[in-house]
Amino acid sequence: MSKPTKITKEIILEKALEIIRTQGIEKVSNREIAKKLNSSIRPIYYQFKNSEELYNELLMKMETYFYSFLLDNEIEDIPKYKQIGINYIKFAKEETNIFKALFMKKNNLVVENFIGQIKEFKEIEKFVKVSTNLKNEEIKSFHVKMWIFTHGLATLVASNTINFNDQQIRDLLSYEFQALMLLEENPNNKWVLKKGEIK
Repeated sequence: MSKPTKITKEIILEKALEIIRTQGIEKVSNREIAKKLNSSIRPIYYQFKNSEELYNELLMKMETYFYSFLLDNEIEDIPKYKQIGINYIKFAKEETNIFKALFMKKNNLVVENFIGQIKEFKEIEKFVKVSTNLKNEEIKSFHVKMWIFTHGLATLVASNTINFNDQQIRDLLSYEFQALMLLEENPNNKWVLKKGEIK
């Protein structure tokens, strides 16, 4: 007779992630996780002190998965920094509920702090440098602008507002990248209206 499988933290987190993936983060509860485990809720209380600890570890698991998706999905003949943007939007399309749980929630962070708190930013920073030749102090500002644009596209995809095909996504990212590079060359550029007014 085989021994029953021990319900570990990792198993609990995997089941919670399954719930998010299929039903959304609002459906995650000890009761729902226990159903997925075919057990009582006791093993969950044994592995986690409280719901906050479970949520925090689940958040870390989602973030790790998200950034491995961004950085590990190689696309041939495309600059690595552009690949990250493409994968960002692809994640929003393929893992919509996880994307919403991570990025479509209220947190009141200033955008620079949101970008800066990500440990993977150092890895992304290297790819920005290769693609732009910007100085170190300019890289974060450039990436913040590029991220805001990319996140906007991803949010449109995740909310089923607009359906972009792969080529449209690649083109839009290229246009924004080129526009931002022009702005780096001419930082005092203003919006010139037809009548000659500058705004």
